[in-house]
Amino acid sequence: MANTDNPNGASPASRVLRMTLYPKSTAAAIYKGDFVTIPAAGKVAAVTAGLAEVLGVSVGHALAADTEILVYDDPDQTYYIQDDGDGGTLAAADVGLNADIVATAGNTTFLKSQMELDTSSKQTTTQQLRLLGKHPSDSWAKQVRCLVVINEHVYAKKTAGI
Repeated sequence: MANTDNPNGASPASRVLRMTLYPKSTAAAIYKGDFVTIPAAGKVAAVTAGLAEVLGVSVGHALAADTEILVYDDPDQTYYIQDDGDGGTLAAADVGLNADIVATAGNTTFLKSQMELDTSSKQTTTQQLRLLGKHPSDSWAKQVRCLVVINEHVYAKKTAGI
């Protein structure tokens, strides 16, 4: 059965382990479900493609002019995120592999993230996310909601996939 193509960024897959309020970069809006980082300026911003330092996931939406944002930032927090369905289909055999984030602009109408897991980037080398499984109601097919943990977390050790 086909999965629904509905990118929503990331959302906690289990109980929330920690949320922290961070100063926000005023360069751009951050959308609910966006993966965020702390760049050199020390203020939270949405991740960019291939960035190796991920802090967590934004709890809500913040406009460019907003000064703070709440972030799920525990290194052990697990999330669901849809795969982009580009470059193949994920399967149970891919559990343990790492993949990057497709860092896309947010949906300005619904104020939500459009970030997805980059299916074509799955490999054993160090990438932004580690694939742990899938959502129980989804099938291993394109646009599966993947169960992930941040592999390249600012507060954790980065490791190669298995």
